[in-house]
Amino acid sequence: MKAETFHDPSAQMKRALFQSLAIGAVAVVLYMFCVEPCQSSLEKARKEHEGLKGQQAEMVRDLKGADQLKGRLDELETERKKYLDGLLEPSLGSYGTAAGSLLKPFAEDVGVEISVDSADLPMRRLPLPPPPLSPQLYARKPIRLTCKGSYMRITSFLQLVEERLPLVSLEAFTLKAQKDPDNQSATIVLEWPIKGENTAAVAQGGAKK
Repeated sequence: MKAETFHDPSAQMKRALFQSLAIGAVAVVLYMFCVEPCQSSLEKARKEHEGLKGQQAEMVRDLKGADQLKGRLDELETERKKYLDGLLEPSLGSYGTAAGSLLKPFAEDVGVEISVDSADLPMRRLPLPPPPLSPQLYARKPIRLTCKGSYMRITSFLQLVEERLPLVSLEAFTLKAQKDPDNQSATIVLEWPIKGENTAAVAQGGAKK
């Protein structure tokens, strides 16, 4: 360094000012091209993260709502199945056979023996809509059966029928008292909703052909 520099305060000031300006310029450049972009990226990432958290919370709410809806649909399907199971359709041409197959599991659950009477009891037709007639006939038909077991088991059997087949109604109940309290005999008539071919509609359709 030249000696005159030490004797020229203005030169030292200029040199210091130049260095300060240079450092400031470098700082500005670093801020503009390094710090500020990083801050912008961080802010953008923070906003995206908050947005993703909001989407996640919304998805969790939707999933909970879907689970609740599925649970409700399962409950409705269970209730619907009770009614569908109670709608009797002939098996091997017999409503009694169909009724027996539905009632047998209930009887086994409570420990009673049942036998369905093969006698064809008259059905009670339900009001039909005006023509054109439905090809399916809906009516209510009595099914008579004999149930053997203790009185408590027989009544438990009827409670199961009422609970699981809500469309089936008890039409008649006759208890034949036996000496053995565990082997009572009851004649039961259950009235079932039935579904079958509407012969009137079939005949009407045949006449048109």
